[in-house]
Amino acid sequence: MDTRREMQQHGPLAGVTVLEVSSVVMAPMAGRIMAKLGAQVIRVEPPQGDVIRRTGAARHEGMTGAALALGDGKLNIAVDLRTEAGRAELRELIARSDVVITNHLPKRRPGFGLDWESVREIDETTILCTAQGYSSLSERADVPAYDDTVQAAAGTCDIYAKSDGVPRYAPYVMADKICGLTMVYSVLAALHYRDRTGQGQWVDVPMVDVMADFNLIEQLNDYTFEPALGAAGWHRTLAPARKPHPAQDGWVCVLPYTDQNWKDFLHLAGVVTTKNDAVPFPTNRDRNAHTEAVQGIIADYAATRSIEQIVRECSEIRVPVQPVNTIESLMRDPYLRSRDTVELIEHPSEGRIWRSTPNIGFSASPLGSVRVAGNIDQDRDEIIETLFESATKESYV
Repeated sequence: MDTRREMQQHGPLAGVTVLEVSSVVMAPMAGRIMAKLGAQVIRVEPPQGDVIRRTGAARHEGMTGAALALGDGKLNIAVDLRTEAGRAELRELIARSDVVITNHLPKRRPGFGLDWESVREIDETTILCTAQGYSSLSERADVPAYDDTVQAAAGTCDIYAKSDGVPRYAPYVMADKICGLTMVYSVLAALHYRDRTGQGQWVDVPMVDVMADFNLIEQLNDYTFEPALGAAGWHRTLAPARKPHPAQDGWVCVLPYTDQNWKDFLHLAGVVTTKNDAVPFPTNRDRNAHTEAVQGIIADYAATRSIEQIVRECSEIRVPVQPVNTIESLMRDPYLRSRDTVELIEHPSEGRIWRSTPNIGFSASPLGSVRVAGNIDQDRDEIIETLFESATKESYV
């Protein structure tokens, strides 16, 4: 028996079937989250597999670390959408799905049958969620966009420049993952609407719009007003001195955030020793205006102590404190390990691998374990058995 078979019978999205016709990170991220929430997610790939299967090291072809992470919880089927037989098979899959998600460009979707008119013709209660760089209804609809170009277009690179003068990309696929999350909450809103009205709909997620709004929430700041009351940017977070500080044996974040936190920390650090001593930068506004000096005080304190001492002393006065984890040390973090947020598992084909989950708590519909990621077309038979119960397997092979 295939030890990967573990059909979703748990979580708030149990009973929802999601068809993911996607590539790289954004839409696969959305599918991964919905699978973790209990949906049955069917990943459709071309016969050669998605490019993410060839990005990074692997023990077996197609099973890179990113492919294992993004494929978590999903069933896998290969469909050649360049052929009529493949497009016919896709129509059958759409007919048996509640939700279809894709990040194919608008100009390609009609040829594959992934445009709203084609999907609605199959079943008008289906929810189609498309995502790409710009609105599908704009003149920029088919402009190619990737995480870096979206960061450039949406102001993310400039946020770095406002800090140290050099525009840069975030060192991870920020836009893809945030827009993947946006696909999820947009689909959930559409499912709620369908529950109330019985109507499906087309949901379109334009990455640049989403990321521009995401960045502007706090970064517009004093520039909100017309005329502007000051420069754009969330000044506390843009200060170059805002960073973890070196302790004697590692790096640590010490964050005396409230006015009382700050006063207590100054006593701990020996900056204020008596009740009559003046408290430097006593208000949040003062501290935001003098970030370099504030961070200098914290840095001087951290430099003379071990991480264990810093955590103990700051915890005693309830000042927020956190040692800096590396990506590697997350696998050994006692809190994360105790919750199985990260766990070392035995994959049936890949051996021992690390696996993570967002581990959201639901009191009435708790999440459970989901199947591990599979390889290209690995679950074709199971998909046919599950979705095409009344048909012969040979009809869909």
